[in-house]
Amino acid sequence: MATLKSNIENNADLIIGQRFLITITLASDNSIGPDDYIEFKKKSNNVTVPLGHQKLKILPGSDEKIAEYTTFLDVESDVNKISEDDEIIFFIDTNIPNVTSLIFNCTAKKINSDSLPLIIENVLLDTPNTKFDNPILKTKVSTILISKEGFSLSNTPVFITATTPESLTSCKILGSDDTTPLSIQKIGYYSGLFINSDKNGNVIFYIYPQKPESIVLNLVSWIIGVYDPVLAASPIFIVNYEIPNNDETIPGPNILESQSGSLTSDGESNFYASVYHYEQAVRGDYILFFTRNIDKSLMRKYSGYYHVVDNPKKELGLDNFYFSLPYDIFDINVSYELSYDVIMGNPAGSKISSPTSIIYTGGAIYNPPENVKRDYDSCKVYTSLGIGKSEIPVDTIISYDSIKRYLDNLSKPNTGLFVKILGAHNKLGKVPLGYKTTLNIYIESEYRNIQIPMTNRMPTIVDDNGIASLVFHIDFDLVVGIGPYLSGGDGTIYFDYYFNIGGEKHYGKVWGSSINTLPE
Repeated sequence: MATLKSNIENNADLIIGQRFLITITLASDNSIGPDDYIEFKKKSNNVTVPLGHQKLKILPGSDEKIAEYTTFLDVESDVNKISEDDEIIFFIDTNIPNVTSLIFNCTAKKINSDSLPLIIENVLLDTPNTKFDNPILKTKVSTILISKEGFSLSNTPVFITATTPESLTSCKILGSDDTTPLSIQKIGYYSGLFINSDKNGNVIFYIYPQKPESIVLNLVSWIIGVYDPVLAASPIFIVNYEIPNNDETIPGPNILESQSGSLTSDGESNFYASVYHYEQAVRGDYILFFTRNIDKSLMRKYSGYYHVVDNPKKELGLDNFYFSLPYDIFDINVSYELSYDVIMGNPAGSKISSPTSIIYTGGAIYNPPENVKRDYDSCKVYTSLGIGKSEIPVDTIISYDSIKRYLDNLSKPNTGLFVKILGAHNKLGKVPLGYKTTLNIYIESEYRNIQIPMTNRMPTIVDDNGIASLVFHIDFDLVVGIGPYLSGGDGTIYFDYYFNIGGEKHYGKVWGSSINTLPE
């Protein structure tokens, strides 16, 4: 007995003009001989396949019972010869008797390029040699492929690589089950891997660092033949957290307008800092900023802000206050350290700065932008009891009672508030399905003034009313302990969101409320 299998699903949505890799595996109970072959046959003229008999490559260690054939197939790109939703039909046979042919009945589609950028769950990972507690050693990487009309693309192959392809070899890559290893392939001059979306358009895989060195991994997704490679929403920073001896660090940052270690805002949202002009600085180096709450932690925390060096002479130097950072990376009236890491590209390596002590005394103001058009519905906010159980009306108050039942929900980290944004296909006020959506949280109070962005994709699965729900979990620790102003009156909290269509931002209406979450 023998069987034919393919890495491409037989009912895949294929993109008009796409080039994709297909691997055919022949497994037999008997030895596969040198004269055995497979043959492509096509029923539709909108796909290019190899002609004639195709010899198979016996896999080592298979006792000559497993063989493969790998090649590229090209979907027609001429709009006069192919249209969306056309059938793409081809077959694969073998000369081995009693083997069921592979029959492919695929569908031609056009992809929405806004669905290609990958979303990174954890943008900063620890190297596997870290000695700290609770290291972050993996990240989920995902997107949802959608068509021009906003519907999910099923079983569509997409090529995943990196701007520096060899950096992929520093990682282990697992499939959507977080278990199955995915092998890196050489495609021309590129190293990467083809991944198929699932039946709902989801592309999901996991990245695990495997080497002790700090690196930057810039993933790209690519529909070969249709679009240029598209960068992920963020780089992945793999950082060795081990702090060197003081004589091995570079000087810490200078902070503009800090007075004896104290920093106050006059209402501006950002402050300026400078970094040392380190040796061998070149364009393309990455500078990552870290904070440490001196009273609470021995660990540095990634601030969420980085800079890619363009002109070292212009940007570096302790007297050159080039870098703009938000005040809200610090809590108010708390002792912090600010430091930075440099991840170098050429020559490869990393540098860690010594810390600069700072106490931020407040003053920054964070509000939703005013002069923007808001055509989409506001989000819905729920207490820690969960979605649909206790919605908080706009212009009321979020109290400790609103967030204290975080232990009753199963979300991790502990969820103090749930925020839901609604999506649909072509419905007024609803986010289009599959679009990357960023929720912004703004808090103003006596001792906490922050703006926090959170990003995910609107699902493509809808309910009986045609509505999809994108849910964000607001960490209990983010919203607890917010008290009134010393002069009287509660703090305020706002939520808004935006998404991009062709590079243009579209905003949802603002949800706002008072907030006082001091424990009773």
